[in-house]
Amino acid sequence: MNLGEKIRYFRRVKNLSQQELAAGICSVPYLSKIENGVTEPSEEIQHHLAARLDISLNYLNENEIIHNFVSLFHSIYLRDYPSAKDKYYALINLPPRSVDEDILQKIFKSIYIMMTTEEIPGVESLLNEVSYIEDVIKGQKAFYYFLAKGLLSYLKKDFEEAIKYLYKAEKFLEEYHHQEWEKGYLFYMIGLTANQLYYSIVGLEYTKRALDIFEKSYYFRRCADCRVIIAIIHLRIRNFDESVKQLRLAETIADSFNDKELKGVIYHNLGGIANHKGETHKAIELYIKSLEAKEKEPLFSKVMTIYALIKEYEKIEDNEKGLVLIETWLDQVTENPLYREYELHFLYHKHIFTHGKHNDSSINFMIKELLPYFEQRNEWVHLSIYYPIVGSYFENTQKYKQASKYYSMAYNALRRLHDLGVTYV
Repeated sequence: MNLGEKIRYFRRVKNLSQQELAAGICSVPYLSKIENGVTEPSEEIQHHLAARLDISLNYLNENEIIHNFVSLFHSIYLRDYPSAKDKYYALINLPPRSVDEDILQKIFKSIYIMMTTEEIPGVESLLNEVSYIEDVIKGQKAFYYFLAKGLLSYLKKDFEEAIKYLYKAEKFLEEYHHQEWEKGYLFYMIGLTANQLYYSIVGLEYTKRALDIFEKSYYFRRCADCRVIIAIIHLRIRNFDESVKQLRLAETIADSFNDKELKGVIYHNLGGIANHKGETHKAIELYIKSLEAKEKEPLFSKVMTIYALIKEYEKIEDNEKGLVLIETWLDQVTENPLYREYELHFLYHKHIFTHGKHNDSSINFMIKELLPYFEQRNEWVHLSIYYPIVGSYFENTQKYKQASKYYSMAYNALRRLHDLGVTYV
């Protein structure tokens, strides 16, 4: 990036017009020539422009700049949040002295926010500010940029977009000799995302590669995270014994560190195994244990377990407990658009617990709100469950044409799942 490009970059970042930057320093046409690389300004004009932009136009070693930010990333990776917080504010409170530093500051600010809070407000605008700079997708910065974009897409539940960015990040691993822990974290994220996409083989491959790196560095908590993913994939292919084995190995680590959040994740997945083996009451016990272990955790770590427990209460027709659970959490999921999926699930079950199955109220809600949302997002797992319910309702009310329509849509959803390699819903 030449001098003119740097000046133009920071002028846009500072939200200044050419007239505002040039005022009292040079003419607007002259500034335009500088930004377009047509002319080289004198040292005096460079000094005045840099002062107004509050930057340094001198070259700074990119490797030295990256080192400080990678140290922050490493603390987050280790889940050493007090250290990460100190490093974060030390770096963020310093005004960027160069374009590289400003770009890295935005990228790592995004990574810090996402990895410590799993929240995304403001993150997209930070990454958009640097995305139009062609130079950002070159060099060592590209790895962190694509990793950040992958994390953002993952948290937005756009898993197909997420894995594309993570694969792009992977291309920079060997070229710039990233550290083993960085490779491990990227492989873990690819495995995690592949799992969400039901790419079982890819998920297992990358998660095992991450696990191998974490075991060699004795980072056992990350090892436990990997074993949970491997357990979920084995559950998906109905290899229950291997799934339980992986979860018990993860539980040993959770016990060693008294990690209640991890134990909550393990209990949730053991509940999932009990559910798919038809052991409803055991599943309920495990989901309740999961919520107890995650009591002090934020909503995003609990919402899947809450929904799983609601479904188990529906199975045993315990409407009272189901309604209490929904009323306890519905307002919280409604407040955050990221939980729109769970809001719809909760509202559907509220209809069921209140009015019973196959009623006009629940079917109208499904047709008008629930199904369109999941259709727009191609959520075939949920659609394969909900379509037959609507089809059965119309069949029971002797509206056979409409029943046939929804049964056909259910078949198509199951076919899509089969193409993805999903063996159960």
